[in-house]
Amino acid sequence: MSEHFASRRFLLLLRSNWLSRSGAVVTTFSFMLMVSSFLLQVFGILAGPYAGLVTFLVLPGLFVVGLLLIPAGLLLYRRRLGERMEALTHRPFRLLRLVAVLTVVNVVVVGVAGYQGLHYMDSVEFCGTLCHEVMIPQYNAYLDSPHARVACVQCHIGPGASWFVKSKLSGLRQVLAVMFDTFERPIPVPVKDLRPARETCEQCHWPDKFTGDRLVVRRRFKSDRETTPSNRVLLMKTGGTRPDGEPTGIHWHIHSGVEVRYRASDESRREIPWIRLVDRRTGREEVFTLPGVDPANPPPGPERVMDCVDCHNQPSHIFHRETEEIDRSIDLGLLSRDLPYIRKVGLEALRASWTQAGAEAGIRGMLSEFYAAKEPVPAEKRPLVEAAAKEIHAIWARNNYPHMKIAWNTYESFAGHAGCLRCHDDDHVSASGRRIPLDCESCHAILAYRTPDLPPYLR
Repeated sequence: MSEHFASRRFLLLLRSNWLSRSGAVVTTFSFMLMVSSFLLQVFGILAGPYAGLVTFLVLPGLFVVGLLLIPAGLLLYRRRLGERMEALTHRPFRLLRLVAVLTVVNVVVVGVAGYQGLHYMDSVEFCGTLCHEVMIPQYNAYLDSPHARVACVQCHIGPGASWFVKSKLSGLRQVLAVMFDTFERPIPVPVKDLRPARETCEQCHWPDKFTGDRLVVRRRFKSDRETTPSNRVLLMKTGGTRPDGEPTGIHWHIHSGVEVRYRASDESRREIPWIRLVDRRTGREEVFTLPGVDPANPPPGPERVMDCVDCHNQPSHIFHRETEEIDRSIDLGLLSRDLPYIRKVGLEALRASWTQAGAEAGIRGMLSEFYAAKEPVPAEKRPLVEAAAKEIHAIWARNNYPHMKIAWNTYESFAGHAGCLRCHDDDHVSASGRRIPLDCESCHAILAYRTPDLPPYLR
């Protein structure tokens, strides 16, 4: 009976003013909805990114707001609170015990909800699908990348609390940009204020590890009637640190004993007129500049230490060139070489101007017309035309998003000649007359070039 009276006395406190009553109602209903929504997700009845948003962020937020309204009301209307308390003084300890129990329950609920909310904000679903219009191009490219099983936060945030807080503050600005439709199209790259690669990429990759050379076979095809193969075989000098401690190969740039700094003249870091090389092993420092640039007065803008993402600028959000995509599909047999001029007509279809809604029908119509009028194929090959149209549309759809102004080569990859030639152009010269050489052999040895057949050792 005493517990019943204690409960009644507690309810009298909550009913002492409208603000506390409102807080009690908000807290109670948000808790009930939170538990119900969680159970519906556990049993697979409720799914999707917005279900997680409501369950782990919105409802817990309302729960906390309701809790805060209760003492706020008691404080604002403390005169009426005094009247209520006078009626409760003959049983104070029962009331205090009830308040203590409810406080423990609330702390547990807020703690569990906060943990689940943080876990949800670190999920790929939250990062990639919540802001569907904005992030779906990057999300689809991520799913097709070598890092598809690496969570977004491992690269964009990394370990530690400080960068987590920075990322969430940045996320608030991004949410406001989405709400008011002020975000840029396409999303600009590189990402500003990205955490240094030594604190993210190098949690898994070890650039100082000596990896030696790597054999690379690139299958390309001509745009002739037979779609003739054109093979390139390269020995990539991946390099790293030799057993004797000397840096070698491509990854010489990020050896722990070497520091390369640069200043770019554009936001995309495509033009690099000023480079500083610091060799910690010898204490030598040298500045290389393009003609007309004063080494002592570098161009304005931030000075960057070259790291992984300066070359591997699309490690997870990879948008391919149309030539690379169609050659890969031909090599995998997804586009049949039994169809004459399949590479030629495929590239024409990929480069045409389509809308997101009209691309599939447009590509199918273009191929159907070509193989009906210009290069008629027998009836038994018609399924190959349908399969080709489906594959070419898939290629177009994962690299083109007109609503975000993303087309072919919007996001240029620097993991190749486009990146190397920013510095290795034979035009960057130091005060001593040394040049950064334009030397293909520094990165790879060409074992075969544009050959129709692979070398015997690769067959």
